[in-house]
Amino acid sequence: MSGALGHLRIIDFSDSLAGQYCARLFADHGASVMLVEPSAGSPVRRMAPFSSSGESLLFFHLNTGKQSLALDRDSEEGAATLRTMLAGADVAILPPDVDPDAISEDNPHCVVVQPSLFGSEGPRAGWQGPEIVLQALSGMMHNNGAGGREPLFGTGNRAALASGVGAYIGALAALYARENIGRGQVVRIDAAETAASMCFPYVMQHIYNGTVRQRTEQAVQAGQVLCRDGWVCIWVYNFRWHALLKALDLLELEFDARFADPAIRRENWEALFAIIQAKVSQMPAEDLVEILQQAQVIAAKAYRPSELIGNRHLAARDYWDEVNGKRVLGPAFRLGAAPRQLQGGAPALGEGAVPSWPAPSLPDAGSVGGRPIEGLRVIELTTAWAGPMSGRVLAYLGAESIHVEAPNRVNSWRLNKDKPNPINFPDFKPGDRWYDRSFLFNSQNVNKLSCILNLKTEEGRATLRRLVAVADVVVCNFRPGTLKKLGLDYQSLTSIKPDIIVAELPAFGTFGPMSGYAALGPTMEMATGMSAMIGYPGGQPEVTGPSYLDPIGGFNAAAAILTALVYRQRTGQGQYVEVPQVEAAMQLIGAEILKAGETDADPEPNGNRVEFASPHDAFPARGEDQWIAIAALDEQQWRRLCEAMGTPELAEDPRFSSLGRRRDNEGELTRIIASWTARHDKHELASRLQAQGVAAAPVQTPKDLAEDPYLAHRGFFTELDHPDAGRHRHPGLPIHLSLTPGAQLRSAPPFGRHNRHVLETILKLSPDEIVAIEASDAMATEPLEGA
Repeated sequence: MSGALGHLRIIDFSDSLAGQYCARLFADHGASVMLVEPSAGSPVRRMAPFSSSGESLLFFHLNTGKQSLALDRDSEEGAATLRTMLAGADVAILPPDVDPDAISEDNPHCVVVQPSLFGSEGPRAGWQGPEIVLQALSGMMHNNGAGGREPLFGTGNRAALASGVGAYIGALAALYARENIGRGQVVRIDAAETAASMCFPYVMQHIYNGTVRQRTEQAVQAGQVLCRDGWVCIWVYNFRWHALLKALDLLELEFDARFADPAIRRENWEALFAIIQAKVSQMPAEDLVEILQQAQVIAAKAYRPSELIGNRHLAARDYWDEVNGKRVLGPAFRLGAAPRQLQGGAPALGEGAVPSWPAPSLPDAGSVGGRPIEGLRVIELTTAWAGPMSGRVLAYLGAESIHVEAPNRVNSWRLNKDKPNPINFPDFKPGDRWYDRSFLFNSQNVNKLSCILNLKTEEGRATLRRLVAVADVVVCNFRPGTLKKLGLDYQSLTSIKPDIIVAELPAFGTFGPMSGYAALGPTMEMATGMSAMIGYPGGQPEVTGPSYLDPIGGFNAAAAILTALVYRQRTGQGQYVEVPQVEAAMQLIGAEILKAGETDADPEPNGNRVEFASPHDAFPARGEDQWIAIAALDEQQWRRLCEAMGTPELAEDPRFSSLGRRRDNEGELTRIIASWTARHDKHELASRLQAQGVAAAPVQTPKDLAEDPYLAHRGFFTELDHPDAGRHRHPGLPIHLSLTPGAQLRSAPPFGRHNRHVLETILKLSPDEIVAIEASDAMATEPLEGA
């Protein structure tokens, strides 16, 4: 029973990346995990990338710490063995072709998790979903790459593995609920819906005012320069303009008419970065990043995956592990009271024995209803995306989440640092309370309460301490050390609430040479090694989303907090939780990092083209900036694509008759396919190709997502009223529990709307105490000027 989840027994007979990553997270934290495979082995064993010995590094990465049992589930003996195992399992992770309701009915103690691509019924059920299809449908791909060129899908299998994190979150929530309702339930999650949930702010923007965000808008605040040994991404906030120029010894530009005003500066962005490029071209990239970070300017080197192996910061954090002589990525998150427990490497096929697990001991059945973690209280000291996203997931699952801001330091997504831009508001109207009408803040803070406390005042800190005394979780995504400076660090808070769980989301961790670096989604994508694998041939590294790693960070933080909550439920012990967002995100390209570490070679960015399939790209469709993603994943799909194009003879053309030849002649192949796709509607053509067995998808815009029939069928959108922004559909989350489902019940809170509720109802303060706090500098109902 070592590790946070050492009391749990997991059967993983999924055959998907999502299912196997979900089970890997359980194994990381001590659970006993049995991977049940067919006699030929899991199909993931045959997926690239491969080690020099021919082993699938993807399988190794997803299955470290498990045992393997080869089993014919269709045979009488295999079915009987499976029934025996299910009788003692806490969690069963299923493939899409097994009925989860039947498994749950026969094994009411068991939490039954079923990840899938598109679900077992409804629009797109049966569609093929490689990563390029998931990213095309999600709305993310539409944002990636250069205007006028094919959009980029990204790299690796990030959408599929993100849905594995979501499956783990759902499973933990169901396990937590099991102690209250006395039984398990079914958890369903789709990779396609998960991928859409990573991009929902821009769908919300479209719902607010019809805006369709374009790829040309991505470089408004960021740019890249090529240093002596690599690329560096620099994020230029207007309020850090002087700091940037001083750090680079370019103060003369402060008076340059091309750059003095932010709006004009954006028009001369290329000229600005040409000047910066000339200044830094001979500098080591890490030196430039250090200079800028010391000036509190956000920047990051675009590390190549192979550079991560000897990275000084990761080495100082003792990040890398080794199992049976093989390198293993470090944990996605670190639990202070129950560190990760590695239990061996990836298993050989069938090396495990049938486990003899006794039936789990459960409490008497309680009433079923409500949400899975109702009764828990979360204090959010967060801003922007990743931190609030973690609180939003917990609030969706039933926690009471109190979003705490200071009157002079409000959530940056309220957009009150700059003059309100109409593009961010309903019907393009900022209104009197524009800080309550931003699509960004309102997309991310559904279900929450708003309490304004100035933590730089003793009254504000004292009020927060009183809140901690009646809370379960404190989550913070400020710079490391901020809580300690305020006297609100974990050790201080345990003196108030011994079983409190404190989770911090530092980009680079709480210690190490880069621990003090600030970051955003794009710069974290650079630091993980992802951006170096994304781009056009010969071009600079690209970022996706533009902030893909922010929602991923929120998912990882929610997973970490739920792991700690399940541990506390069993032991009564709280703990400190560290979620280094860069390290957590590295898991999504773990196999690619391991490959680069073994070969000391990095994949060269090549648009959407990959080694394992051709064609595998985005092609123009009918209309302006309309695209369709198409991937022929094997020779049969290639032949079906040729038939769909009306050119079956193309399959036998010597230039294209094998994968290797198609890859050698990809330029010509792209031209042939593009001339055909350009005549067709992207939605109609994708549906037709999928019906014929070819992986394809429209590259969807925010407008497409708002009207998407698959998301509508999934109930992805919930209409909510906001007192300042009005009634709108709000994008949801992809985690579906059968007995205690999550829900979106309230729109994001107006600034300070729940101050009195917190003081009166939650803290139960006297009328005199309430009057004193409300009259002090500790509390406000409007942001201070320039906050």
